[in-house]
Amino acid sequence: MSEKINFKYLIIGSNGLLGSRIKKNLPSKDIFCIARNSSDFNCNLNNTKKLLNIFDKYKFSNVINCVAIANIDKCEKNKKNCKKTNLYLPIFLNKLSKKKKFNLIHISSDQVYSLGNKERYKETDKTFFTNYYSKTKFFAEKYLMKNRRCLIIRTNFTGFKKKTNKTFIGWILKSLENKKKIKLFNDLFVSTLDVNYCSKAIIKLVNLNAKGIYNLGSSSSISKEKFAYLFAKKLKKKLYYDAVSSKRTSVFRPQNLTMDTKKIEKKIKANMPSPRQVINNLIKEKKIYENFRN
Repeated sequence: MSEKINFKYLIIGSNGLLGSRIKKNLPSKDIFCIARNSSDFNCNLNNTKKLLNIFDKYKFSNVINCVAIANIDKCEKNKKNCKKTNLYLPIFLNKLSKKKKFNLIHISSDQVYSLGNKERYKETDKTFFTNYYSKTKFFAEKYLMKNRRCLIIRTNFTGFKKKTNKTFIGWILKSLENKKKIKLFNDLFVSTLDVNYCSKAIIKLVNLNAKGIYNLGSSSSISKEKFAYLFAKKLKKKLYYDAVSSKRTSVFRPQNLTMDTKKIEKKIKANMPSPRQVINNLIKEKKIYENFRN
């Protein structure tokens, strides 16, 4: 039997917002990519039999799972698909990690912080769920945290995609371009990062052989309303919007998702960017995105 080909990284979901950026920030010779299309191996990512063939054919040191259904409203409307992607796939990869002896990097969510009203949530704080999306993330973590080869990253990020309105910042940009009035939460506070910084921090953690749970977010939180306002102001554009409460939505959302980032800062020996720095990074991203779009 011939020896398996080794890759340092396997990226599952390499065409998504985060997966594509991690791919861009890693040496091409070290990575193997799986996605629905335009990758090294194309398949339905919920088809575990096809995925298993790849693990039998190749050997991977680190498997980074970037696949998720993150739209909270969509998760409520199609719980079956949400459960397959956000829970069953991570459980499958977790079992494989133990069998094939690779490090599993799982991208979780700040949405698991929904208990109490802490100023900042630490990795050791109790977690729970308030909607179906956070429920799948919560239970995926419960399975994976028992695996000593697993790195769980709780994060919140945004960036630009070809279909503009598919991300938070893309939706804001489109509203600015069209001078369209939108609704923004004034009481939902998040530690959002730009996807480029987020991807580089994940790569640093992986290369440092980090395990366990890490918060990955900006150094302080900011409301969705203020984030959009500062982004528009930086672009010297007028933002047309109504400030609304997240408590009035049909799907419950935790109001405070501020993450304590001391643990990751100590590990990678770097301070997390402030919300204003994140916005500056997104302005640079916008220029790159516009060049790509044109």
